[in-house]
Amino acid sequence: MKQTRLMSILETALSTAIGFAVALATQLLVFPRFGFHPAITDNLAITLIFTVVSVARQYVMRRVFEALHIRKPMSAFMQAVLHERFAHVDREGFDAAHDDAHAPGELARAGASYAIHAGCKATGLLPVYWPWSAEWWKPADFRRDLVKAAALIIAEGDKFERNRKDKRRAF
Repeated sequence: MKQTRLMSILETALSTAIGFAVALATQLLVFPRFGFHPAITDNLAITLIFTVVSVARQYVMRRVFEALHIRKPMSAFMQAVLHERFAHVDREGFDAAHDDAHAPGELARAGASYAIHAGCKATGLLPVYWPWSAEWWKPADFRRDLVKAAALIIAEGDKFERNRKDKRRAF
């Protein structure tokens, strides 16, 4: 999901401050082992120089990756699907344990029901493959139904991967 500008600034500032502190602590521990005993002000100046160089390097690398299209931005639809999936977990409490309690394919059938329904006028009828009670069937508009479909299918895929990994560990 996309981060707000404020959160990006806060993340960058905090990461830079932590990097500065780690670099300074490392210098204070390592330099004396090599016979280098700079004053604390010199250590601070050295740390500041390396921090500025590191920030500049990161900025240049990000611009290079953007220019070369190495880092692919997520579409608004993909962001909406991930937001929906995280909302299932955060708001609804539908975590991995909850998903794992569903029968195999149940989440996928729910997703398929929304995908098939997308673009159809709401008839009020429950889809044939809908796995749960009518109170859980909440069709909306075309895009929203596709978002729900994709999020449910991701939940089924994640469940499949967890179970596959668990079976591998058993051997």
